[in-house]
Parts: sequence; C-alpha cells; structure tokens
Amino acid sequence: MAKRIFILPLAFLLFILVFPKPVYSHHQAQVLGDATVSSDLSIPPTTEGPGIFLPDSPLFFLDELKQNLRLFLAFSPEDKAKVHTAVAGERLAELQFMLAKNNDNGIRVALFGISDNLKKAASDLTQAKLQGKDVKLLAKTINDLIKDKRKKLSFLEEQAQGELKAQVKAVREALKVAKVEVEDNLPEDELENEIKDDLEGEIEDNVRATSTSARGLEHAIDVLSRLASQAAEKQQTRREKALKHAIEVKNEALRKQQERLFELESKRQEKILAAYQKLSDAAKKAKEAAAAYKNAQQELKELLNQSTAPSTNTQK
Repeated sequence: MAKRIFILPLAFLLFILVFPKPVYSHHQAQVLGDATVSSDLSIPPTTEGPGIFLPDSPLFFLDELKQNLRLFLAFSPEDKAKVHTAVAGERLAELQFMLAKNNDNGIRVALFGISDNLKKAASDLTQAKLQGKDVKLLAKTINDLIKDKRKKLSFLEEQAQGELKAQVKAVREALKVAKVEVEDNLPEDELENEIKDDLEGEIEDNVRATSTSARGLEHAIDVLSRLASQAAEKQQTRREKALKHAIEVKNEALRKQQERLFELESKRQEKILAAYQKLSDAAKKAKEAAAAYKNAQQELKELLNQSTAPSTNTQK
C-alpha cells in the first residue's frame, strides 16, 4: 500500500517536471487513463429494481419525496433501517442505468444514495439495539446486503479509471465502515466469521490495488517514454537554440562577474596602499619624534651639568 501511495505521485511529478504545461494537459488522459467511458462499464445484475424516476430525470425529486414519506411512516428504528436498505438497493439498480447513459451527475447521485442510505441503516440498527430490541436477524440481513453491494461495486471499481474509480472506491470504504457497525449487532459466532471474511477481503483489495497500481505505473512510464521521444524529435532545434542562448547568457554573466571582481580587487588594493602610506607616515613621524625626544633629553642633560659644576673664580 505504501508503494502505491508514493510511486504514482512520483511518476506524476516526474511527468510535470519533464514536460511543459500544454503537453501535460493534452496527454493527461493518455497517461493517467482517466478517460473512462461509463457506458463501457457495468455491474452484475441486482435483485432490486430502480425507482419510478431515475436520477437524471427532472422528476427525480418525487422519488426522494416518496422516500421521505416512507421514513416518516416508519415509526421504529428497525423499520427505518429496512427503508434505507431498500432505497440503497434502488440506487444500485439505478447506477446501472446511469452508467449505460454515461451520465456523470446521475452516477454521483446513485453512488451517494447507496452509501448514505446504508450508513443510516447501520445507525438505525444500533439505535434499535440501544432500545433493547433483538436485532440479530435484521443485522444479518443488512450485513449480507452490504456485502453484496460492496462486491458489485468492487467489480465496477476494477473496470473504472480516474475520477469514477475514486468515487466508487470511496463508496466501498464508506460501506465497510457501515458494515463494521452492523457486525457489532451479530451473534458472537457470526461476528467472528465476519471479521475473518473482512480480513480476507482487505487482503484481496490490497493485492488488487497493488496489481492495478503496478499496471498503471507501467502504462504511465510507457507513455512518458514515447512522449519524451516525440518531444525530442519535434523540439530538437528549439532546444539547441535555447541551449546556445543559455551558454551566451552564462558567458556574459561570467564576464560581468569577472569585471566586478576585478573592480572590487582594485579598490581593495587602493585601500591597502593607502593604509601602507598612512603607516609609513606614522612611522616617519614616530622616528622624527624619537629623534626630537633624544635631542631634548641630551640638551636637558647638558643644562643640568652646567648648573651643578663648581666655579673656578670663586675658589681663587
């Protein structure tokens, strides 16, 4: 799973870095394989039938009103759970029609109706159990329905690509969460069996995802290689000109850099010479000061000797 998370973004990032934006936009569907035509997809037959009005009908709101009326008349949580599971079955049947019509909005409505109603059915079941109701048989029924719908959606997920694949996967994940909640209301022996089945299903999903990601990566790499070859052939002259210009710009920048360094070095040498001159002047002045000090010292010594010597005339 970790490889699937990191490898595909890495290949995608590589493609963005290698090719300019217009090329990426033009070949996105070719590389990522997200141009799935819904009408080419299908799900296994369902035991439930669609509602009177399909999700792409302008009168579909009447079907939703009918659903709300059924829920209003269902006074117990168990009855509400049964209504929600029935509506989820209708949405699954309607999904097949929306796929055949290649109606993206209708597909989204049907998928949302499946996950939303089964999540609410699981919540209703839990609420009934909290009220002290024996819901083991109903839990088994709802659990089997969720398993059946996840299996059918798994069949669709394997065929789909791109955004549709992501939508179907999200619904299957939501149903897995609802299933776990329903399982908590099963008898202990059946709960243990369901947990084992869930683990096996998780392993199968991971194996399938790894295989799919590997095939997707191979496909992307193959397309990237072909596009790189085509780009190299079509844009060779332009790339050579760009490279030559880059070298010229680089040389000009290097020349300016050398001139700047020479200028800075010249100023540095001037400052060094000025500092040497100041030092020489200071040394000269120090030498003159030392000589003056020595002369003054000698003169003082002579003056002191004259004042202390005895006078000859006085002795006579």
